[in-house]
Amino acid sequence: MRRAILTAVLLLVLLFSGCSSPLGGGVEELLEAPKLSQNQTLVVETLNRHIGGSAKLQYPRQGEFLSPFVFRDLNGDGTEEAVVFYSDKTGTSNQYVRVALLEQTDGKWDVCWDDEGLGVGVDSVQFGTMYASGTDALIVGYTNTGPSDKFLAVYNYEAEQQGMIQVDKRQYCGYALADFTGNGTDDLVVLSSAAESGPMQVTMLTVEGGELRIVTSVALDSLLQTSSQIWVSSSTGGYSLVIDGFTSGGTLASEQLYFDEDSGRLISCGKRLGIEIPTLTTRVGTTLSSRDVDGDGAVEIPVVLGNVSVFSTEQRMQWVSYYDFAAIDAYQNNFEKETVDPGKQIPSVLPVPQSGNSTSSFPQQETAQTTPDEQEIQPTNEKVFGLADLSYGYYLRLPISWKNRVTVERLGSRSWSLIDTASSETLLTVQILGTDERLTIGGDRFGESADYNQVATVGRYRIFVRVRQDAGIDASEILSGVMVLS
Repeated sequence: MRRAILTAVLLLVLLFSGCSSPLGGGVEELLEAPKLSQNQTLVVETLNRHIGGSAKLQYPRQGEFLSPFVFRDLNGDGTEEAVVFYSDKTGTSNQYVRVALLEQTDGKWDVCWDDEGLGVGVDSVQFGTMYASGTDALIVGYTNTGPSDKFLAVYNYEAEQQGMIQVDKRQYCGYALADFTGNGTDDLVVLSSAAESGPMQVTMLTVEGGELRIVTSVALDSLLQTSSQIWVSSSTGGYSLVIDGFTSGGTLASEQLYFDEDSGRLISCGKRLGIEIPTLTTRVGTTLSSRDVDGDGAVEIPVVLGNVSVFSTEQRMQWVSYYDFAAIDAYQNNFEKETVDPGKQIPSVLPVPQSGNSTSSFPQQETAQTTPDEQEIQPTNEKVFGLADLSYGYYLRLPISWKNRVTVERLGSRSWSLIDTASSETLLTVQILGTDERLTIGGDRFGESADYNQVATVGRYRIFVRVRQDAGIDASEILSGVMVLS
């Protein structure tokens, strides 16, 4: 964090000064070098003697490991080796990163392996239990001149050579590690960028007979043109892969894949459900990324059900549900989309739950005469239901039983309330305030200031929510379910 803050400050200084660094170097040279531990100092001294010069440490840009030093037992002997990413300070700006492995014996470090990487920078570092021997494989993502010009290298410790060997390398835009195949060791899934002649590809590799091999490769839906994020989702006793990607129009769409043991292939969860997940999940709000919304280890994908009509001209607010497509047997949704005519709705393909069967805690809306078939409830199976405010960057989680029971009332340019459509009572109020602004209070709509809780801060705005305590609503469920979108 300290390094990131220093970097931002120095960049601002350089921008406003209108000139390059007075020291002739980049931002990295202007940063104060972190203080090394005694062990790290010994490693650097050994590395410097090995290269006959002065090593410039290279920091990974993202991921779990953000240090140029990683201490890990890679050969399974019970002691940690040191993995170091560096370059020669005397080299050119486009010099490739090097990766070295050092072993320690009787308190003395020795370089046992040193190799050139696949790029000028380190994007990320990960370790995977890919080999049955219990040793960790080293996975390194390298960056080059362009943001999409990235290469992934997989290294494994070779006892006979007493060092690492590169067992695989390939271009990538994202990767994930998990036991997708259920064989007891990690599988490596690599997402590669779309080529001119085809879509993005997902390739799964696993170790068979001691060798890393491709198990399956599948093309993603052509709707996803570039990758945004890739996640491992844990549900239904296994792992699946969730991918967010940008479409050609700049919107977001998602896909969820699982490994099918019978065919030995990666298959879209949509094929099993009879839906096209990328089409279903296309959304204009690029901040609506997939995420583990309820903290259960599964990554849920957002599905936009419809725009909120009172904010339709700004395309500001949307009704959004989150689904774990790997954990359901059939996709269902009973949401009624609003039309442009106030107070009128168009039914979805599934019937709306009737008042006698609803679990809602507030008065039920009267419904027209229906046939017995129409009265039979078709369940919804989203994990989370609520409202996304795209202009102010937050998501308000609501009880699923509130679907088709509430409507949004606008209270000025930013604030709004949620109304029970049957009783016209105000169920909750949201006020969005700037730094120096105060809460509006009074009456049924706004209530008293003591009734509000600040649930989030997004940029320079503070989000306050008031839930009616006398309406039989679990206020804590709503107040704790506010997410900041990013």
